[in-house]
Amino acid sequence: MSENLTEQQKAVFEAVKTAERVRAGGELKEGELLDFNSSEGNHYTGVLVFKKLTVAEVMRAGAIKSEMLREAGVQDVQLVDTDVHFMAHVVSFLEVALAKRPECLLKLKEITEPDLLYHVYGKYQVWEASFRKDFRNTPEDNSQATAGEETLDTP
Repeated sequence: MSENLTEQQKAVFEAVKTAERVRAGGELKEGELLDFNSSEGNHYTGVLVFKKLTVAEVMRAGAIKSEMLREAGVQDVQLVDTDVHFMAHVVSFLEVALAKRPECLLKLKEITEPDLLYHVYGKYQVWEASFRKDFRNTPEDNSQATAGEETLDTP
């Protein structure tokens, strides 16, 4: 019985550490495997480690995006092609969100295969979505909020 208690204590300790990292914002990291064959015949492998972005880091990604477009000579963002705008978005977010990356992704602005960037960004979006609760499949309960009644949030 004491063996189970020790294992339970370890599990609880790990859960507490994970909760602390989540509360700290930007500290929770998980590895994702990169295994991608490009349309040009190149094979990319490695481990991607994303981090949950804080509000400040999202703003930093926006600043990187603006800087990239400005360096490209953009004077009016409304005249930029949507593909170019999205590419700048992808590069800027990966620049901030990738805590660790394989050598092939060290210089994101110099990558010649956009499909690789889109693939990695897709992995980031799936990883980020894993933190969201699926409200569509939440069972109904007797709370006022699920009954559609007006509720009051208090601090």
